[in-house]
Amino acid sequence: MSKESKRLKADSAYRIKRARRKKPMRLVELGIVVLFLIIVAYAASTMVQMTKGYSQERPTVDYFVNLQILNGCGQAGVAGLVTEQLEKTIRKPLTVRVVDAANFDNFNVDTTFIISREVDTTAAKMLARQLGLDDDIAYRELEDNYMDIGATLVVGKDYRRLLTGRPSGTPR
Repeated sequence: MSKESKRLKADSAYRIKRARRKKPMRLVELGIVVLFLIIVAYAASTMVQMTKGYSQERPTVDYFVNLQILNGCGQAGVAGLVTEQLEKTIRKPLTVRVVDAANFDNFNVDTTFIISREVDTTAAKMLARQLGLDDDIAYRELEDNYMDIGATLVVGKDYRRLLTGRPSGTPR
């Protein structure tokens, strides 16, 4: 064999070894690409869930009332009973949260009524309709309204009518 043929054999052997060395590197590169694609797919599915998920399906509350319940009939525990019944009776778009329960100035109230503590009486009228009360609502501002009371429900001697669970919106 001549020097030239030995050199060609050596070059071809070198090329073969060189090609074999690149093959394992290509597998690593292919593995990295596949892993990258999996991460991108996971991130994309997470973003789709975040944008189409909970934020668009959350119901909105149109009217919210912080309610004060005053006992005007003199019967002990009436405010608590009315509070429990309100949770079952009130329906959307109105949401009511009882923030105070106390006694009225006197215990001679015959008919239950509502006083609006906000100039806009819409929510108080809606509450009256759902409870089956007269929706002719008077506005009377509270001094020191630190609990942000929106309406006051004065419970009269006819309170049993509120406890019957009558469907919302039924007139009396």
